Amino acid sequence: MSQRLLQLMQSLKKPQGLAASEAGAEVIEVSGAASTAATLYEKVRTVVDYQEEHLLRRNAILRILKRYLGSDVPLEDMSENLLQELVWAKYLPNQQVPTSLVESLNPIIKKYEPLLHATDSFGGRKDWAFQWVMDVMSTEIEYAIAPPLGDEALVSYMYEEMRQRVMWDPELPIKDADKDLLLYIAIHKVLLKSNLATLRFRVFTLYYPEWPGGVSDEYADKIGLHLETVIKIVEKQLTHPVMIKLSILLRRKTSVFHVIKDVIQHDPDEFLILLQDPEKLDAAVARILTKRTKDFRTRLRRTVTRSVMFLFITKMLLAIILEVPYDLWILHETNWVPLGINILFHPLFLAFIALTVSIKEHKNKRDHRAAVRALVVGADQEFLNTHVKRESFSAWSKIFDAVYAITFLFTYGLIGTFLYNIGFNWLSITLFLFFLSLVTFFGIRIRTSTKDIVLSGARSSLPGTLFDIFMLPLVRAGRWLSVKVAKINVFIYFFDFIIEAPLKVAIRFIESWLAFLHEKKEEI
Repeated sequence: MSQRLLQLMQSLKKPQGLAASEAGAEVIEVSGAASTAATLYEKVRTVVDYQEEHLLRRNAILRILKRYLGSDVPLEDMSENLLQELVWAKYLPNQQVPTSLVESLNPIIKKYEPLLHATDSFGGRKDWAFQWVMDVMSTEIEYAIAPPLGDEALVSYMYEEMRQRVMWDPELPIKDADKDLLLYIAIHKVLLKSNLATLRFRVFTLYYPEWPGGVSDEYADKIGLHLETVIKIVEKQLTHPVMIKLSILLRRKTSVFHVIKDVIQHDPDEFLILLQDPEKLDAAVARILTKRTKDFRTRLRRTVTRSVMFLFITKMLLAIILEVPYDLWILHETNWVPLGINILFHPLFLAFIALTVSIKEHKNKRDHRAAVRALVVGADQEFLNTHVKRESFSAWSKIFDAVYAITFLFTYGLIGTFLYNIGFNWLSITLFLFFLSLVTFFGIRIRTSTKDIVLSGARSSLPGTLFDIFMLPLVRAGRWLSVKVAKINVFIYFFDFIIEAPLKVAIRFIESWLAFLHEKKEEI
């Protein structure tokens, strides 16, 4: 067994996250009533602002911190209130979070004060710099609350394995010193599905390894003084032109490493025995992959159901707010066919795209067994080898851009003309194309999530190739719109600024009142 695999196994055997807390320590406890109210709010908000499940707690930490920084909550109370709210919303388990964690978080929050003050010097980019610091801060706090030791060990293992299997094109204008860092970032991104905030924190701490935890005031002031340079260095790596290409190449390989991790965690001691018997190892890999495939399908159905419900509700509201009044007041008539199509088509289309995903389980197990065997014995394997090449069609880029523009106009023009001929007006056509772009993008993104569990890609047939050519404009437009819509999501502003603050005050009042009643009851 390789030393890297042994290190991974030892890391996974250690207690993870809050499980490492001392037994018998004083813990944070909240009432059931407060927890129910907070949890219900978080579930409703999650429907409105869909995020990956593993990002929900970090996003909640970010929201809470922003709310406290804009209030008169003193620093010494901020950590305790933050942990209490996370327990309310069940992002942390009740009666399991040690109160000693409050003292651990206080110096972490305090050291970011110079960085937050330094953002005032960014002028028009102040809000962006403030968000950057908050991203790093919220991620470090989550790491301090529940250290992802196993996940970070898995990233290190994949990095060490792939470092010797990635071959870089000599013509790529990348310094050797940057290649390892770019590889690490790409692996962290695709293996753990790390978002931009997490990557900012991890790269920042790679450049400044002394930063995590408490640091001296002088050190924090020094980082704040050079914050603009610090951000520039980190963002240069995260936005490197090769990052997208490298991430795509590595994504299908992540499933092999997740399977190895799951096999180890199932029984670390038995894993040593499995390494001595290839057939038993193959059987263990097959069992784990069967479970992962089943879990993937469950998550897929849950994601699709939630997305379809949200989309249907949104379309109904838009029909009531925009389409029906426009028909009645401007056109003086209501065409129920376009209205019904606009309400029902997009949720059904999304469900069709997402739920027609197929997985060839037998072939997938065979591919995983071969890759796992190659990793555990350190053998060369074609699938694991990765070639990072320079783009070969740059000379044709202008021609391709022109063809793509023509395809874009043709696709949208064809759909718009068809809708007009069946009675759609300009507003209903605009809404239909807008949601068609978004739904196509999200549907294709859901379908491509199979890359997280399937090693080999499906071969493109002639109909599939033609579908890709004419649907790509919809997908690209949907991707652009999804970013813009996320920035102007009025529902999120409504929840964050109108509902959340007074709701949390009410919950805190209920919590205090129940504690008061309990104290008076004990006095009787």
